[in-house]
Amino acid sequence: MPTKPPLPTKSRLAAKPRVPTRPGRSSKRVVLLVTAILEDYAARGVFRGFSSGPPENGIALFRMVWHYDRQVALLLDTRKKTLSFPALLPAVQANSVMYQDLKSFIASRHSEELPDHRRIDPAKARLRNANRRGTISLTITLNDGDFEYAARKLIHTVHEIFLTFLVEGPYYEYMVDHLGLEQDKY
Repeated sequence: MPTKPPLPTKSRLAAKPRVPTRPGRSSKRVVLLVTAILEDYAARGVFRGFSSGPPENGIALFRMVWHYDRQVALLLDTRKKTLSFPALLPAVQANSVMYQDLKSFIASRHSEELPDHRRIDPAKARLRNANRRGTISLTITLNDGDFEYAARKLIHTVHEIFLTFLVEGPYYEYMVDHLGLEQDKY
């Protein structure tokens, strides 16, 4: 029976940028930049099964297999200057303690108490979440047009949600019931 590759670790996310960034690039160049960043993460094993569809009107859709072998979608909207995971976490009720804790965790990503490499500078981008019928979405909106910064910070934040917020919090049963965590792994 083939074994699954190891789950990505936080250290695999820390690579330096490989694609030069310049302000004022066209939508096509932004899509190419974000695609290159995501392809690099996939090549390093952060996620698997990466694919991208053809961009249309400044919007690109990327798909990847990530935590707990779940397929997730990432939307890039160059006109709105956003990157978002529209269905990041399922089955999280809006009035639940978990959702309140998650909102606090996401808001804390802007805190000056975090080290720079983990912090999202509010002058550069704003991170926000939404809960629609129990499905959590996560969006980063750029203030300055630095799509590389936003893409990397969003990926890092999602990684922290799965490896820190969920694992270190009281959410073991949630991970088993809704994310497909195998009980004998933890």
